Amino acid sequence: MRTLNVVLALGALLPLSSAMFSIRALNDPVQQYLTRMCYPLFSNATRQASLQLTALTSVSSLANSPFPCEQSLYLRQVCTANGTTANDFLAEQQCLCNGSYFTAHAGCDDCYLAHGYQDYTAEESTRNISSLSVAECAPTPPFQPFSNLVSSVNITSQSLSPSLTLGDDRFPNMTAVSNYFTETASATPGSITGSATARLTSWTNYSGIRYTPTSIPPNSGTGSATVASGITPTLVGTSKSTGAAATRGVGIVGGILAAGVGVVAML
Repeated sequence: MRTLNVVLALGALLPLSSAMFSIRALNDPVQQYLTRMCYPLFSNATRQASLQLTALTSVSSLANSPFPCEQSLYLRQVCTANGTTANDFLAEQQCLCNGSYFTAHAGCDDCYLAHGYQDYTAEESTRNISSLSVAECAPTPPFQPFSNLVSSVNITSQSLSPSLTLGDDRFPNMTAVSNYFTETASATPGSITGSATARLTSWTNYSGIRYTPTSIPPNSGTGSATVASGITPTLVGTSKSTGAAATRGVGIVGGILAAGVGVVAML
């Protein structure tokens, strides 16, 4: 199963813009179409220009987006751990698991499936997202960043892979959320509480180094890191955990791997 998510780490901070929303989108018309359908605000160059959005504000501008793929992208930005201490990983866990991230992730996968994406089925999406959710939310305490739970791919190989082929597109050129997703509330980060409030609040991993745990605690969870195919690109380098109150449950984890399962690190 191929992973479409692309984590654009700006060398440490490579900004995600509509033009770079996906490495594949540069030469894959189908990927371009899916991006327009599932990330209609983020991929809209006219909107970006009219709001004078910068690389750092493009994702933050999606805070109130009703589109699950964009909600997932926004939550990945605000929840990503800025450091590598136990408090940083706990804050990330609280933000992702006690908020609406995994629900948005599932909704994003649903968008891709509704528009004919066929590299994975709805059942595979649900199974893989559930596994990812357990892997991130079960450990007590968490001992690694969420980014460690998703697969990595080589950017060059990804960009040269065969073009996608659409299956049954049930809603051609229609972006209405109601066609595939019932929850339209804005993205909700989980509340950061307790010792997690001592987390690092500024980004430090400008080299994009993948963290390696020195040990694995007993209560490390049972989820696997299998990734579904998602399409939510993840912005690395500008996240800051938030203390916003959580108002929605976790729900199933889907999101075609970007939105649903996963982040693809640039190698």
